Amino acid sequence: MNDYVILKSIVLGPHHLATGKTQHYQKEQELPPASTLKIATYEDTEGFYLLYLDANGNELTDTFHDTIEEAFSQAEWEYNVKPDEWETIKK
Repeated sequence: MNDYVILKSIVLGPHHLATGKTQHYQKEQELPPASTLKIATYEDTEGFYLLYLDANGNELTDTFHDTIEEAFSQAEWEYNVKPDEWETIKK
């Protein structure tokens, strides 16, 4: 996945319905809801990326956040993912 270091991951379940508060687009076409979310960073850089993946594990889009807490908040705002639901991949 691009040279990212994946820190957290969650496969979205039936209770993680897209809230509709955010829409993501590519070339003026709205992207489908994500199936998996991951929080990643690059080695030796600051900031965190919330990655949105489809059912095949392909990245649909991402959002950048200054802190991991902001990435958690974005996932909760968009998909009702609670911070304690994330699987830790790398500490």
